[in-house]
Amino acid sequence: SSGINAEYGGVQVEVIENSPGLVDQVFCANCALVWGGTAITSFMHNLPRREEAEHTIKWFKDRGFKVYDSRPHGIALEGCGDFAYNYDRKHAYLGYGFRSDKSAYDLVKDQLDFTGTQFHSLKLVSELCYHLDTAMLNLSQGHVLVFPAAFDTESYNLIKEVNGEDMIIEISEKDCVQNFVANAIPVHDGDSHYVVGMAFSSELHSKLTSLGYTVLVTPYQEFRKSGGSIRCSVLDIGI
Repeated sequence: SSGINAEYGGVQVEVIENSPGLVDQVFCANCALVWGGTAITSFMHNLPRREEAEHTIKWFKDRGFKVYDSRPHGIALEGCGDFAYNYDRKHAYLGYGFRSDKSAYDLVKDQLDFTGTQFHSLKLVSELCYHLDTAMLNLSQGHVLVFPAAFDTESYNLIKEVNGEDMIIEISEKDCVQNFVANAIPVHDGDSHYVVGMAFSSELHSKLTSLGYTVLVTPYQEFRKSGGSIRCSVLDIGI
């Protein structure tokens, strides 16, 4: 439904209404990249999803965002599917290799103000992880869930360098591919820190709990059949 707003755990949620015929629109994370009140709308890698752009542009314009339409560049860019940032905003990342082009990094860097934030490019090399948000998840206490095999050596070393090796939590292939753990949602509300995901191995669940996170599991297996999970259906617009 359109016009629905909700607030839970300090997070305000807005819902974009469905558009007839756009079956992948539920994976709205790919539709745009938002930073500092500017929305860069996507030029999708796959042709059927490109029709989502007009609806995305209108939605952001109606809400007062500055909108930059990336389509004229012809550079594949799949929004927050290939964009991540640390909770302290000191580092941000753009993934490339499958759904977004390497040159998308320069396009994004030229349009957004990253003052105070180091903006990095990360190369994805495993077909198991087609988007950055299937391979890495930045948590609210500074920890980073990472599937190392998703990245080339230089990119993975960069992740460890900027975050500190003691903050890296390497996840198994099962947690990455079957449980889609890196596609979970981190939420914090005051002193409470949450990780909301589809499924977690018992080992990872215990690890996160020991670090002070509350792990919340919500069924999302039907959406997983289409290649996405919870994070794919959430687009951060307040960053």
